[in-house]
Amino acid sequence: MRRMGFCLSTLSALAVACVTPCLCHAGGLSTQLGEVNIENLQVGQSYNLKQLANLSLVVTNTSDFSVDLVMEVQPPDSSELKGGSEPIPTSAWITLTQTSFALDRGGKATSDILIAVPDEERYLGKKYQASIWSHTLGGSGGGMCLAYGLKTRVIFSTDTVRADRSEAVTSSAASADFTLKPEEISLENVEPGQTYDVEKVSGVLLSITNRSEHAETIRLASRTVGNSLATLTRGFSDTPDASILRFSESEFTIPPQGTKSVRMYLEFPARAEYDGGRYMFVIHAYTAGEKVIAGVYSRLYASIR
Repeated sequence: MRRMGFCLSTLSALAVACVTPCLCHAGGLSTQLGEVNIENLQVGQSYNLKQLANLSLVVTNTSDFSVDLVMEVQPPDSSELKGGSEPIPTSAWITLTQTSFALDRGGKATSDILIAVPDEERYLGKKYQASIWSHTLGGSGGGMCLAYGLKTRVIFSTDTVRADRSEAVTSSAASADFTLKPEEISLENVEPGQTYDVEKVSGVLLSITNRSEHAETIRLASRTVGNSLATLTRGFSDTPDASILRFSESEFTIPPQGTKSVRMYLEFPARAEYDGGRYMFVIHAYTAGEKVIAGVYSRLYASIR
């Protein structure tokens, strides 16, 4: 039986823009779910990510006024495609349990994400991407002039072979309800051959928060970009060796609503080949169930002298 894999990351809300002379106030949205990656979905099956990984799309109104919010599923533009994915052939493959919301200041819009790929041979072994555009309606609340919003990317692959219907995994006790902070860490003037305690040189400790109502055992790993579902940031090279970055602990249990801090250590070998390089590491925190992996990413960037 093939194992499904999940990876999540967060994105910040887009800034509001006003183009007419009407009264305008600062507005904003935020979400815990900027990107979700799912592997090895079966064609002909329907998946609710809430049932599969305790994962729903939650958008918070960070404006100081009420807004009307709409969530729309869209095929992405070619410039938005990541990791060799192609746009979903139709938005009908992804549905939301609720798409329209009236949000007070600080209110949250919650919708489950359902994915269903038709049972056709041509969809086997493919990688698809969709966008969920969560946005306000122009003129709603606070005298807003223009709609504003944010996008969530949904990237999923289909299995190369059909599984028996009795073997298809559509629900799990796994949970993706945890966060990894900070989302990005940068180290400058790194000297090969030296061991760096990241907290001492940058003031940053890795922090994992379990937001669920039950304890979670979390595993922590350093990965190359090539061995992850992340996309390489422009101007950086993939780290040649993920073990250059290590952690004080790589597996631990976090109680409900608890937070765990972990120290990071970076040591590039004293080799001339690293001189002047700029490298990206993927930090992967994940919880592994029997059939489902749920996880989140942070990025560490290291610039060598």
